[in-house]
Amino acid sequence: MFQTANGIGRAALSCYHALRAEGFDPLAVDLSALFNQIDMTSQVSLTEMPSHDNGTLILFANAPETERALLGLGLRRWHRWRIIGAWAWELTAPPDDWVRQTRFLSEIWAPSQFVQKAFQQRFSLPVQNVPHYLPAHRHATAWPSPARRGDKVLRFLTIGDGHSSFHRKNLLATMKMFMKAFPDDEPVHLTVKCRNLSFYRQYEAEVMSLASADNRVSVIDRTFSEEEQTHLLWNSDILVSSHRSEGFGIHLAEAMAAGRTTVATGWSGNLEFMTKRNSVLLPYVLTPVNDPSGIYRSLPNAHWADVDIDAGVRSLRDLFASPRRRNELASNAQRDIPLSLRSRPYAVALDFPAERD
Repeated sequence: MFQTANGIGRAALSCYHALRAEGFDPLAVDLSALFNQIDMTSQVSLTEMPSHDNGTLILFANAPETERALLGLGLRRWHRWRIIGAWAWELTAPPDDWVRQTRFLSEIWAPSQFVQKAFQQRFSLPVQNVPHYLPAHRHATAWPSPARRGDKVLRFLTIGDGHSSFHRKNLLATMKMFMKAFPDDEPVHLTVKCRNLSFYRQYEAEVMSLASADNRVSVIDRTFSEEEQTHLLWNSDILVSSHRSEGFGIHLAEAMAAGRTTVATGWSGNLEFMTKRNSVLLPYVLTPVNDPSGIYRSLPNAHWADVDIDAGVRSLRDLFASPRRRNELASNAQRDIPLSLRSRPYAVALDFPAERD
């Protein structure tokens, strides 16, 4: 999905850059048009699917779209290809109907140990943990300090895409946390960056109702270009995620690599790279999955996290009062991300002797 500004598109781009960093010469074949999801210009040169009888295909697509993607790529006799399903998922158990899609794969790449464990409990084929890579240009050395903005407003940011479930991203919790933490006239601001908010009218109404009660809260609902996304992150000091679950949380990793302080629910795939040393991890309670949007159907034994809003309030207040603490966390994150999210695991995974029946 190289022309799609969602998590799958960003993950595919990370893989492409990682393979090039490891000396490979990958071909970038785009599926955005096949799934009617073109909403940006590709950052890399695209090519057609080669008409070879065999090869290695790393397929970044939602699991239910696997068979359609293979047909769209012209792989009618795909049994001679090594097909790696780079699947994203956010819950403790995958849907039962995904088992059928594994028939077309040689193996699965999961972006975190959290996802790997969920898949291994359900699927019989090999599942490798291959965390997303952040290219060098996403690291802190390429970013100016927020202090150079010239104002004294502490700027918070939260991000969510409706097609990935606003209930999972839990933007409302972040908004409530922010407004409760700063009830007076403190010099703070929260940007709520959305995509596809207008498709979910009830959630949109709740978001806009909260935002209208505080002029320090702004809501943006549209797809950003890479340049706009970079500017938004540069213009922010603290990224907050009250997510109920993340398969990985690439936006959190990008913020940390850029030297921004991060606050997030201390559960799920973001623990692949977030620690108490480099970020603020909020407490939570596990509850059965209930997603009114229907994006995540209720699954037996599937749970996600409800963040402790009061703990979040205290954390935001503490960060507001302590620039030193903010800088310490951001500096630790700058050092940790390049060490934990490297290109090497992609090369190691490609050498993995996967077997298929």
